[in-house]
Amino acid sequence: MDFKVISKAIAVCESVFDDFDERPVDCDFVLPDYCPDIAAVLKCTLEPVVQSKQLSGDRISADGLYFVRILYLDEERKCIRSVEFNKPFTSTFILKSSVINPCIRLTARTDYVNCRATSPRSLDIHGAFSVKLQVTAEGGNEVVTSVRGDDIYTRGSTMSYTVPAAYAEKPFTVSEVLELGSGKPEAETLIRSEAVPVLEDCKMMANKAIIKGTLRLRNLYVSDLSSGAAEQVQHEIPFSQIIDVEGLNDEWTCDVELDCLAVDIHISVNQNGESRLLSVNVKLCARVQCYKNGASEVVTDAYSVRCPVSLESKPLQTEHLLDVTRSTCVVKQMLDLPPDGIASVIDLWCEAVPVADRCENDKAYLDGRMLICMLARDTAGTVAYYERTGDFTLDFDECCDKMTSRLTVTDVGCSMTGGNQMEIRVELCVVRCCYAVQSCQAVCSMTADENGVFPDTNTALKIYYARRGESLWEIAKGCHTSMEAVMEENGLTADVLNEDAMLLVPLC
Repeated sequence: MDFKVISKAIAVCESVFDDFDERPVDCDFVLPDYCPDIAAVLKCTLEPVVQSKQLSGDRISADGLYFVRILYLDEERKCIRSVEFNKPFTSTFILKSSVINPCIRLTARTDYVNCRATSPRSLDIHGAFSVKLQVTAEGGNEVVTSVRGDDIYTRGSTMSYTVPAAYAEKPFTVSEVLELGSGKPEAETLIRSEAVPVLEDCKMMANKAIIKGTLRLRNLYVSDLSSGAAEQVQHEIPFSQIIDVEGLNDEWTCDVELDCLAVDIHISVNQNGESRLLSVNVKLCARVQCYKNGASEVVTDAYSVRCPVSLESKPLQTEHLLDVTRSTCVVKQMLDLPPDGIASVIDLWCEAVPVADRCENDKAYLDGRMLICMLARDTAGTVAYYERTGDFTLDFDECCDKMTSRLTVTDVGCSMTGGNQMEIRVELCVVRCCYAVQSCQAVCSMTADENGVFPDTNTALKIYYARRGESLWEIAKGCHTSMEAVMEENGLTADVLNEDAMLLVPLC
């Protein structure tokens, strides 16, 4: 029997590596001479940042810094002080084998941190953070895409897929000298700084991505060391960058991510000798991950009208990236205040992380968790730190089978509602990658049993009593004829019968 099997490696996005490296933090820290003594620790934070990576064969190394920041009350217990230090780290991962054109995603998160003052000038810090590596790459599933032969009939499915196409990153620095503003008092010392890059526009052209965004800054500073009076100022600095991406074209889908690598903000004096300027140097990194879509016919079943054939099949699943969307969402949470209440809010910030993504009933849902942090003064003027956790769910009109998301807190506000409660308003930038998932049993090999040739028949037609729900493909396969001939003979247009019927089956 003469037929030819055509096979092809269908591109799929394979998970090559998904694991993490836990890094302990155990250190003693002595305050610099210029810092006043510690009366009480308010808050200690640990922030790991991956700043660079190297891929060499089957080895991936991540280099970064972890930043430890401590907010505390000085010996007068009126003024909030801050101190920070950083230390380098390296995480190394070994892949099972080297990969070509991989999509490498390195993230770092804090697991926990504890801090206590062992003396007025020294701190004992314990904690841990994890560096997570996710590597995906274009893989190939060898399957049958067509069979050529006069006596062979095949059934197939069109499988759409998305694979990584290119990756590029570019570190850059945003520098500016900012004024506090005419209505703000002079600054004596900084307490806390936030720098959040927000992507506003991205244009793709041949081999280049042009991005525009805004760096949102929030700075809390002490204006009077004797009373501990604190002020908050906010600024926005626009930026733009051109990123070289080899092979980029308008048919690719791109996901742009902005990371803050280092923040250096300090108080400067103006020409009048007043401490009314902020010198800003923020190191950012723009990462562009590009994907390309494709489609291929895959044989899911086949038979011969001359002799039996043996098929080997395997499950095949592909994911097709529908879109990368970016939107702004607002989450509101009620914060219970202490029984004695608070007189004023000094500072308010929030950390938010996605917990789970799910797709149900033509909608996509993001379940997340946030940590609300607040510095405030009570009615007696005492400074205290408060934090609360809260869960939230966001829903989107996305008709997809799978979604992955990430989010960034871009703004936080609050208002008193009475009843010893405060409403917290958190603005989130949510980036979503939405996928359509397809699955089938794909034929991967086909052989014919030429010793078991079907006997010749002397009749041209066969009567077949079919039941409702039967498949014409299976009927034709069992009668060693073509489905098209059965459909034409009986004037049918659908594969599955919607009622019982007597069929005339033409025989080959």
